[in-house]
Amino acid sequence: MADEKKIRVAVATKNGEKIDEHFGHADEFSVYDVGPSGVCRLETRIVEHYCQGGYGDEDKRDVILRALADCRALFVARVGDGPRKKLLGAGIEPVDAYAFEPVEKSLLAWHLLSTHVCNVV
Repeated sequence: MADEKKIRVAVATKNGEKIDEHFGHADEFSVYDVGPSGVCRLETRIVEHYCQGGYGDEDKRDVILRALADCRALFVARVGDGPRKKLLGAGIEPVDAYAFEPVEKSLLAWHLLSTHVCNVV
């Protein structure tokens, strides 16, 4: 993947196999580069989860946004309207269309769709 255009994304996952974590409950995010030739897992970024018993901690959400600042998208099982708006405002696309699906398969499907949408004239 060295010479191709890669897109960095993050995934909220409990076990690294499926996109199965709610944004507000995630204690960590797996970070990947996705390109035409495949998916490369880079690292895990540890955070404090945002949801605090029915409400969100704004300071923790801001820390999460900074931790994911280099990611173009965040794959989650679910994300509330408030965090969705904040993610979009930070230039991070919240993606919940692949909830409970396998991580690598979902990232490749999204990459294919997003690169074709961007290239439509």
